[in-house]
Amino acid sequence: MENFKKITVTDIPRTELHDILNLTGAEISINTLPAGTSVPFSHYHKANEEIYGILNGAGTALLDGKNVN
Repeated sequence: MENFKKITVTDIPRTELHDILNLTGAEISINTLPAGTSVPFSHYHKANEEIYGILNGAGTALLDGKNVN
């Protein structure tokens, strides 16, 4: 039995991976943001980790009250 899952992500603005990957303790999504735009809200999770990675370009995230580049 394989302990991994391979997926193909199409070129759409947002792909949520929680259900696709059967995650239980993390929220992962792939988002496409045009240059100069931002996510419309700031939020946090009490019971889940949230993972951010920039695959192309650059950005700033507000993490624990600090702007992180």
